[in-house]
Amino acid sequence: MTNNDLNQISQILDQKLKPIQQELQQHGKMLEGNGKQLEGHGKMLKSLKKDQNTILNMLDKEQMDQRKRLKRVEEHLSLTSSF
Repeated sequence: MTNNDLNQISQILDQKLKPIQQELQQHGKMLEGNGKQLEGHGKMLKSLKKDQNTILNMLDKEQMDQRKRLKRVEEHLSLTSSF
């Protein structure tokens, strides 16, 4: 094979690979955008989890306070415990 043949093969390969390279670049940009979007969702999920834990702790404390109050009332009225 001559140098000219190799150059022609190289040009043909470049022509065939150019659309594939462009498509790969587009996919890369889309994946980059999706990664940023997922980061944002992760932050929101962490925030929601924190809020959920705060609410659950508050409700648990409220329930415990109500149990103590009920127990005192039952003891005061000499009723059998409901627990």
